[in-house]
This record gives sequence, C-alpha cells and structure tokens, in this order.
Amino acid sequence: MELSSVFPIREECLYLDHATLAPLPQPTVAAMSELLALYQREGFWQLRQVTFLDQKVRSLLSLLVGCQPFDVSLFPSFAVALTALLAGLQLPPGSHILLALEQAEEARPLARLLDRLGHRAQVVEEALWDRLPRALEELPPGPGVVVLPWVDALGWAATPELWADRAWRRERILVLDSRQAVPCRPESFAELDVDALLLVSHTWLLGPPGAAALITTHELRQRWQPLLPSFRRSKGEMGDDAACFEGPPPAPVVLAGLAASLEILSQDLTTVRQRILNHQRTLTAQLVELGWSVDSPGAAHPVAGIVAARHRFFPPQEVQRRLQQRHVWVGVLGPWVRFSPHFYTTGAELHALPKLLARL
Repeated sequence: MELSSVFPIREECLYLDHATLAPLPQPTVAAMSELLALYQREGFWQLRQVTFLDQKVRSLLSLLVGCQPFDVSLFPSFAVALTALLAGLQLPPGSHILLALEQAEEARPLARLLDRLGHRAQVVEEALWDRLPRALEELPPGPGVVVLPWVDALGWAATPELWADRAWRRERILVLDSRQAVPCRPESFAELDVDALLLVSHTWLLGPPGAAALITTHELRQRWQPLLPSFRRSKGEMGDDAACFEGPPPAPVVLAGLAASLEILSQDLTTVRQRILNHQRTLTAQLVELGWSVDSPGAAHPVAGIVAARHRFFPPQEVQRRLQQRHVWVGVLGPWVRFSPHFYTTGAELHALPKLLARL
C-alpha cells in the first residue's frame, strides 16, 4: 500500500500542522465505521470482538516500541494514564516529582493532586530541552519521579546519554512522554533505559482521540499499586501483566481505529521513519535558503519530524494565515511557525513548497 494514498487530506491541502490535529486516514475511519455497523446489527457489547481488538492493539504497540504485549497498559487518555501511575506508586512521603510536559496547564491539576498526597510536585513551565538539563541537575536529593518529553515541542530529542549515570537518575523513576517521538525515533524501549513510556492514540500514531498507552518495566510494576476500578483480574492473579493496572478501557470504536492506524505504520516502519527524516532535512534546508531562522535540530542531531522556524519579518500568525490561503496548513508555537512534515507528504509536494514560501 502506498502510504500517501490513504490520507484524503492531501486532496484538500498540503498538511504540515501538528499531528494531534490531523484528519484520520481512510483505513482508520473504515475500521471504526465497520465496528459501529456491527453494533447496530448485533448489539453494542461484542465481547469477542473487543477482546480481539484489545490484544491486537497491545501486540502492534509492542512491535512499534520494542517491548512485550504484557508491558502495555491501555487507558482512555494521557491524563488518566499518568495519574494512575503517579498516584499508584509506592513512594515515601515528601518525594519530589518533576513534571515537564509540552503544555504546563495539563500538568498543574496533577501537581495539585500529588501535593495533596504528600509529595512535592514541580511543574516545568517550558519543557524545552535547551533548559531541561539545568533543571535536572538542580533536583533535590532523595527518591522521586521525573516525567520528561522524549521529543520537545521544537523537535529536539532526548537520548539516553542525558540520564545515564547521572546523580539525579539513581533514586528516581524516569517516565518519558513520547507523544512527539513514536514512531519517528528508532530507539526501542529497552535501549532508552527508562522506567515508563507514555503514548497517545491521536498524534503520530494516526488513531482517533480517546486512548493512551503506558509501557512499563517489570521493576516499576512491582512498585505500582492498581488505582482504578477494573474488570481485569487483580495484580496477584495476573502476575506481571500490565493490564491489571487499567481502569475503564478506551471505547471499542477507538480501539478499532487505533488498531487500523497501527497496522498502517507497522507495514513498513523503516520507510515511515526514513521519510520523516528526509522530509525534515529537506524542509530545514529550504527554510534556511529562504532566510528563515530555524530553531529545530539539523542533520547532526536526532530529529523527530518537527521544524520550528521564524520568518524574517512576518509574525507566525500572519505566515499561517497567508499559507492557509494557499492551501498549506502549518502550526504556530509562540514566536515560531511549526512545520510537521508527515511521512504521507510526498517529495514532490514538499519540493513545491519554497515557491509558496517565497511569495509570502
């Protein structure tokens, strides 16, 4: 299957906006429609079908991140997954928890909950990797948890060297927010040497909103107590299966769409990653040649499909407005125009972009 052919958005525009806002691919919509039609014919709760989708999603996610299916917990949202983990960990009172998320406002309610539980929660206002190393080195001694972006909002990616053998890492649980990273980055869960990975369904994974996955190590699960009421068997009965920590599951129609999206990625994951890498290099070179100031990583650094840049004199909102008039969709992040060259964008489409940018 040609990857570009299943994304109808390409018939309307050149889509370079945030993956979270991207329209769904055709197979994803078809899978969701098929499941809804099944419910219409045979009743809403088809246990066998839902169990199959549940197992399929865990299997495909494990292939994507390099873990085992029993390392995967599924939740209805990123916030529920992170809350279930942090509130369920067996931590000493007063433990320090650092929350560095792309949007600080999504961390603040969780920080208030953790404070009420007797911990010390710290929210990083701008979770960008040019500032995070200093914040990490200034962490107080003692046990705790650190939640970091694997890839930040400007496209800078963390590598294991940033936490390997660091003093702050020795007593702390490390959780990576991988919403901007998977499947762009090639590192496996084991290679990252972290305790947990968080993913959501509607970013680079191409699925519908309404699902999140938490990948955890065996060692972390020994310290984690189930927090949410679940139809799953208890922790003791399920042994080392991460499913025992789940609460109410994602809606079956969301699982159907996510499974279809993951199948698209898994068919040729190497090509997906190579296209993202090539597109980022092409777009970066184009913007530099046109005189833009590019603040995202270049070829000498790990990349993840995000190019943040500033026009010589137009503010980002004006650039966005003018490009939309030419059927090119981009994002805005503070002072930057944020380009996300997706793998389903063709080389020909990207090579036509400089002519449009030059006429702003």
